Amino acid sequence: MNKAGISVIIPTFNGRKLLEENLPSILSQLSPEDEVIIVDDGGSDSTNAFVEEINHLQIKFVRIEKNVRFARAANKGAELAKNDFIFLCNNDVELQANCLSVLRAHTSKNDVFAVGCLEYEDHLEGEKSGKNKLWFARGLFQHSKSDYFVSGETAWASGGSALFSKEKWQELGGFDTNFSPAYWEDVDLSFRARKKGWKVLFDEKAVVIHKHETTNASIFSKKELDEISWKNGQYFTWKNTNFAQKITFLIWWPYWYLKRIKDS
Repeated sequence: MNKAGISVIIPTFNGRKLLEENLPSILSQLSPEDEVIIVDDGGSDSTNAFVEEINHLQIKFVRIEKNVRFARAANKGAELAKNDFIFLCNNDVELQANCLSVLRAHTSKNDVFAVGCLEYEDHLEGEKSGKNKLWFARGLFQHSKSDYFVSGETAWASGGSALFSKEKWQELGGFDTNFSPAYWEDVDLSFRARKKGWKVLFDEKAVVIHKHETTNASIFSKKELDEISWKNGQYFTWKNTNFAQKITFLIWWPYWYLKRIKDS
């Protein structure tokens, strides 16, 4: 593996249009030792033809014949990465100037597991995200965006735009695919990393625009997405709590169950 380089991993599903829009922002920031791994997750569009058309020497194209969803596609890309650090990037994310350079400065820190970016929603005046909070209350782990977006430690690094140590990623086994098809897998991965004493950071100078055009909304209804998030939140809680917290979870579970029925 190459210690100085970054392997950019882009899972995509029928995402040629998004790649056409956003891939140039990545290619313009590559160093010679970097690579881009585009993981086509069982799509049926002309993504492969697009990659062949641009014919860029630093791009690798990997096709998964059957759609396996984000976590497995990301794990596949990480498995194939040649460099010591991977930058996981959604196909609807546009990097702003010097984003990879800012992230690259963190690669010499041995205790760093991940570094998340400052995300602006849709445009540079949009809502901010990328720094996060996580806490246990009423029997469940709760999460939200941070109240402020100053560089420092964060509860988790978003799977849509973050740098990860490949060695540490492999030690953790990557994303837990039990969270498929979506939600909480990046929270879980960072949580497990922090338990090992590794740092999960947020850097406000690594800026991206997240255009929120991912495929989830085209495949699942809002109700289905809410149910997936709720199910995975329960799984995350049970997986990562201690004995006392599990007892608290069981005590509060009827409350949350009835609340879900009332709100649905």
